[in-house]
Amino acid sequence: MAESTPTVTLTIEEKKAAARERARQARAAHEAGRDAGLLQVSDAAVAYIRESAHRTGHQPAVRLRILAGGCSGLEYKLDLLAPGDTAGPLDREVDTNGVRVLMDLKSAIHVTGSVIDYESGLLRRGFRITNPNATGTCSCGDSFSA
Repeated sequence: MAESTPTVTLTIEEKKAAARERARQARAAHEAGRDAGLLQVSDAAVAYIRESAHRTGHQPAVRLRILAGGCSGLEYKLDLLAPGDTAGPLDREVDTNGVRVLMDLKSAIHVTGSVIDYESGLLRRGFRITNPNATGTCSCGDSFSA
C-alpha cells in the first residue's frame, strides 16, 4: 500500500506568505549564484538519467516543470533535454553529479529543498520527488498541493 503525506490545513493567507518567502529565497539564491542548493538529485536518479540520455542520444540533463493537474492540483513533469537545448534567461539551473536540472522560477519556488530520487520496484518504477513544500500529495506521489 502506498504512503501518502498527511494533509496540512493552511489558510490561504498562510499559503500565500509561504509562497512569497520561497520566491524570495529562490531569487536571492539565484542572484547570489547559489542555485546548486535549490534541490538534490539522488545517485539512483542520476544513474537513470545518464543511462536514458545515453540510450536516446539526449543530454544527461532534465527540465523539471510544475504544471496544474494531477489529483492534488499540481504535478511534476520531467523531460530529458534534447541535444542543443540550453537554459533560457529565466531558467534556474542545478548541477548535481554531472546531471543538469533546468526549471523556470515558478517551478523552482515549488521544489526548493526537494530531493529527486528514482526507484524501480515491483509496484512502481519511476521518479519520486520528496518535496518539503507540499502540504499534501496523492498516493502515487506524482502530484501535490502547495
